[in-house]
Amino acid sequence: MTTPSTSPETIGAPLRLPPLRLERLRFHCEAQTPIRLPSYSGSAWRGLLGHSLRASVCVTRAPHCDGCLLIQQCAYSTFFESPAPPDANSKRYSALPHPFVLEPPPPGQRSVSPGDPLDLGLTLIGPAGDLLPYLIHALRRAGERGLGREQGRFQLVEVAQETAPGSGDWQRVYASASGVLQTFRSRPPSPGGCPESVQLQLITPLRLKQRGHFVRAEQLDARALLAPLGARVTLLTDLYGTPANPPRGLPRNVLHAAIDQMRLEPADLRWVDWTRYSSRQRTEMQLGGLLGTLQLSGPGLGTLWPLIHLGQWLHLGKGTSFGLGRYRLVANAPSTL
Repeated sequence: MTTPSTSPETIGAPLRLPPLRLERLRFHCEAQTPIRLPSYSGSAWRGLLGHSLRASVCVTRAPHCDGCLLIQQCAYSTFFESPAPPDANSKRYSALPHPFVLEPPPPGQRSVSPGDPLDLGLTLIGPAGDLLPYLIHALRRAGERGLGREQGRFQLVEVAQETAPGSGDWQRVYASASGVLQTFRSRPPSPGGCPESVQLQLITPLRLKQRGHFVRAEQLDARALLAPLGARVTLLTDLYGTPANPPRGLPRNVLHAAIDQMRLEPADLRWVDWTRYSSRQRTEMQLGGLLGTLQLSGPGLGTLWPLIHLGQWLHLGKGTSFGLGRYRLVANAPSTL
């Protein structure tokens, strides 16, 4: 499949992604009482942060956000109800993605003793990056409420921000001791040169659906993995992209032609079940997803490299606001990175 000669995108050339603001943060906390985290703590962190944020900012005290006049201006609804922008046609979306991604500790039972560090990663997407003060206040209150079923208490010590996603350069922007917040705008991530092949390591469970069913290890191929990634980036930039640069989406013909030129080889891929407690439904829910590693290569990698690189901070699949679908790339062939 080829693109029209008038298209600025060509197969083989790297995709030019629409601009999308990302602020990657680390909240450094310290346990004050013993804390026992569940095997996967993303659900516990999300629930605690959501409850604390709503208690901090909701002025109506209504039991739900539906029909609230403040829904477009409220920090809680921005993160956890995610209304469509006023000028958007919400009927275009079956479900609106939240403008944040959690990065809790990797799966594994963990006991935290008083005085031990306890960190939470969070990536803010688009205008949500301006709401950091609300999150800091909410997390301080959350520490007083307690984490997990035993409600182990903690205190927020400081917040660090990465100067650009993937740079590894973290700057402190807030310290509880002084109460001073000094924010800055992160630079866009730089994918660098494309390697000949890359290893994709699934850090948290990946939940992808295809024709109403979750994709298992033996069903995962390049299209099942990369087409949803393209759709997620398109939707996020459509909803939360830079106002000065109207969203133009990704060229679907180029995207799918490049995906057809990709090879996906599972190296160590398995389905892992995990359980989370839903405070809203007051019941335990059995969830699961793919963990392990896989290899990506093929002629389409050069075109898709900016998209695959960006996905490390946007995550993929269902449950990204719990921190699911997080992956890391490791170049395993000589490259210009």
